[in-house]
Amino acid sequence: MSSIQIHHLRIALFCATILVGLSTLLVRHLMDDYRLTLARAQERTRLTAHYVAQDLERRLYGIEQMFLGINDLLSLLDQRSSGDFIEAVLRSRQRMEADFMDLLIVDAQGQIQFWTGTGEPPPIDHLHVTSGLRNNDGIWTIGPPQWSRAHNNQRFFAVSRTFRDPGGRSRHMLVALLDLQSMPKAYDDLPDQAMRLTMRDPWHHTYFTVTRETPAIPLWRRASVWFGDQVPITATVNIAGTPLQIHVSQSADAVLQPWITNMLVNLGLWILITAAMIWAFRQFSRQHDRLNFLATTDALSHLSNRRHFMNLGRELFLQSRRYQQPLSALILDIDNFKQVNDRYGHSQGDNAIRAVADLLRKHCRESDVVGRMGGEEFIMLLPNTPLTGALTTANKLLKEVEAHLLGQEKPFSITVSIGASGLRPDDASLETLINR
Repeated sequence: MSSIQIHHLRIALFCATILVGLSTLLVRHLMDDYRLTLARAQERTRLTAHYVAQDLERRLYGIEQMFLGINDLLSLLDQRSSGDFIEAVLRSRQRMEADFMDLLIVDAQGQIQFWTGTGEPPPIDHLHVTSGLRNNDGIWTIGPPQWSRAHNNQRFFAVSRTFRDPGGRSRHMLVALLDLQSMPKAYDDLPDQAMRLTMRDPWHHTYFTVTRETPAIPLWRRASVWFGDQVPITATVNIAGTPLQIHVSQSADAVLQPWITNMLVNLGLWILITAAMIWAFRQFSRQHDRLNFLATTDALSHLSNRRHFMNLGRELFLQSRRYQQPLSALILDIDNFKQVNDRYGHSQGDNAIRAVADLLRKHCRESDVVGRMGGEEFIMLLPNTPLTGALTTANKLLKEVEAHLLGQEKPFSITVSIGASGLRPDDASLETLINR
């Protein structure tokens, strides 16, 4: 391998190493960024669920404290003579909390004694009241979502607590009806894009859902298009002391939109860099091929020049010696070449050299090595060919060269003289074979 070829190989390996290194760094960066994006979204989802759950715990704790205060008040008053005052207290507490649809005091028989509405109290959920009255003192009862008959079919759910006398008998139950239209408004700004916040219970009742409207995601920015179906990012937190749960979910398509954009930008840059390096390497390869051609090829005959021929020939010589294979050499010389130049001109002399080179290529096998030694002298090395085979090839060349006509206006022919020699066991070098 020539020094130019070695240099070309080094450049190719260098370019390949750079591309592999860039590709590795790009893939690693994208994978790390992918994991970080999902981890951040998961953490944001978890924090949102925890915050809403804790906020609702605080609000329920406030209701509990309110119930305790009202219960203390009821224990001090004669409920028959103080009904107007009790209802006024209930209405005052209702106005303090935007989520309260109504406050009720239910007696031990399950009938509404006092409420914050006007007129005749509406029928209540007897199943909820019955289960609440049966609960021990201090235990919450959370009712399922319902439609209010007294408030134009608005949705609500009931939070209640039963209070008992020292003998364990139910005295009354305090009930707060929470409006499921106003209650979730406190969390309207919490969800990120495509995030869904839901309060539910284990019996598949959905109390409220908060979502943020987002524009349609372009097809090329959807994670499902690039990576198939993506499992949504979710978090579920229980509200302490109740069967309620806060469930937050987020679409992977929305979460990964910035990452997909970043991936496409990086991929585009990688393609541009790769294309630029390939173009530069192709330009270098063309220049290398040209330099290699000039360094190894005779410009007139397009055969191997003397230096290149000798390099290839020495490899064949050593190979034939190592494996004890026959090797033959033919040296051709154009007869009276000076007269051809003098009589027909140097251009016809060049044509004669090219014609002989073409005939040599015609009779050359892939394993043969052919070169121009200089002037009108040519040489052929025939591996795996004994001297008899080389003489046969030489005779064919003699006839074909003589039969080949040169010139258009005044055709003429040339002849060559050919010397042949075969490899001998005592030949020390290629030069010995050629000189013989």
